[in-house]
Amino acid sequence: MAFFSMMKVLLLCTTSLSLLTTPASGQTSSYLLSNERLNTGEALIQGSDNFTIGNDCNLVLYNSGDEIWSSNTKDESSGCYLTLQRNGNLIIYNKNGIRIWNNKGPEGKDGNYILILLTSHNVVIYGPTIWSIGKSTYGSNDVDIATALKGTTGVSSEEQNNMRKMGKTMKLMSNE
Repeated sequence: MAFFSMMKVLLLCTTSLSLLTTPASGQTSSYLLSNERLNTGEALIQGSDNFTIGNDCNLVLYNSGDEIWSSNTKDESSGCYLTLQRNGNLIIYNKNGIRIWNNKGPEGKDGNYILILLTSHNVVIYGPTIWSIGKSTYGSNDVDIATALKGTTGVSSEEQNNMRKMGKTMKLMSNE
């Protein structure tokens, strides 16, 4: 009997950890959370889209193998990685920790941000809500994902389900 109880606990722990896996763990994903990184050769994948940082440190969005956007950092360095900071900035660092590119967006307040590769061939960063009429029932109070849950243009039913899963993950993170 004790063996089965231990197996239940082990199964519960394994299931919980699988919800928190990141793209760096080898599992393909279409999103990157605050403080996570995408290392050289890794990618976010959504259908035929691939958002990857190459060995030459160039961050590229491909659709069916065709380049549709680039950071233009080709041959800047090697051994680079992309990270989404807690202030919402997206930055490429070289192997020496020197910033070689950023998204030049406004610096947000510290919080939980999420970069999402959408099926509309777009990459978007969502973060702390500045103002909202409604309240999402998913996710944390720090990240507004309500629009994606309500059927945003270009967001498929599968993506909406993924957003619900991410919302639950973000809720877990906000409780840490």
